[in-house]
Amino acid sequence: MLGVITICKLPGMSSHEVVARVRRIAGLKRVGHAGTLDPSACGVLPVCLGPATRLADYLVGEPKVYRAEFLLGVATDSYDAEGDVTARADASHLTDATVAAVLPRFTGVLHQRPPAHSAVFINGVRAYQLTRQGQEVAMPLREVTVHAFTPVRVIPGAVARLLADITCSGGTYIRSLARDIGEALGVGGTLGFLARTRVGDYRLEDAVTPDELARAAEDGRLSDHLIPADRAVAYLPAVHLPEEEIRYLEGKFVSVDAAEGIYRVYLGARFAGIGQVKEGQVRPVVNLKAS
Repeated sequence: MLGVITICKLPGMSSHEVVARVRRIAGLKRVGHAGTLDPSACGVLPVCLGPATRLADYLVGEPKVYRAEFLLGVATDSYDAEGDVTARADASHLTDATVAAVLPRFTGVLHQRPPAHSAVFINGVRAYQLTRQGQEVAMPLREVTVHAFTPVRVIPGAVARLLADITCSGGTYIRSLARDIGEALGVGGTLGFLARTRVGDYRLEDAVTPDELARAAEDGRLSDHLIPADRAVAYLPAVHLPEEEIRYLEGKFVSVDAAEGIYRVYLGARFAGIGQVKEGQVRPVVNLKAS
C-alpha cells in the first residue's frame, strides 16, 4: 500500500498516537506523519503509508492554514492553554482596531522563537523533554513566513479573544505568534484553540478521523481514502523517462530535456519518486524502487 491518507486528528491525541492507530488499521509497519500537531490541536494530519513515508519531507514544507483562538490578557509557560499561567493583565480595552493595528508586524518573513514546550530537537533531545526535567532551554530563532493573518473577530473581555485565520510556512509555531502578539499589545497572550484546516492540497473537509478509517477498513474500503503517492506531491513538475530506463532505479543519472529543479519522476506510467535535474541529467533524490 503506497500513498497518503488525510487524517482529521482530534484533540487529546498526539500525532504519534495517530500514526500508531493508522499502522494498526492498515496492517503496515511503515507509516509516518507529515507535520506534527500538538495533542490539544485538531485538524489535518497527512499520514504516509508504505514507501510513501520517504515523501514526508516534501509534504511538511507545504503551506499550512489554521483557524486559531488567541487569549489576550494571559500568558503561560507553554504559550498555550495547557501550560501554567505566568502573567495576567486586563485586556478589556482592546478593540478590533487596536488588535488589527499590530497584526501587520506578524506577516511576511519572521524570526520566531519556538516554545520550550515543543518537539524541536536541542542537541538531539526534544525541547519539551528537557523542560520537563527542569532544565532551562535556550530556543534558537527560526525563519518562518506568515503569508496571511486575517482577523475574524475580537471578543472583548478582561481576557479578550482573537479569532483569526493564518496561512503560513511549515515550521511556524502558532503558539509563538500568540505569545508575540500578546506582548505587542502589552497584555500577554497564549493560544486557546488551534485547528489546522489545510496542508497544501489536503483539506479538512476531505479528512477522516481514525475511527472513520477503522470502519472503512472493516468494510474493505480503506483504499477509498488513499491518495496515490504521485498525487501527494502533485505540486512538483513531472519528468517522464522511458519505461526501459531501469538504471534510474539503481541510482544512475539519466539525461533529460528539462530545466534544473526538483521533479516527480515517472518510468513510463510508473511513479518512480522524486528526482533532481541538474546539468541536463536527473538523479534520484527519493527512490521508490521498493514500491
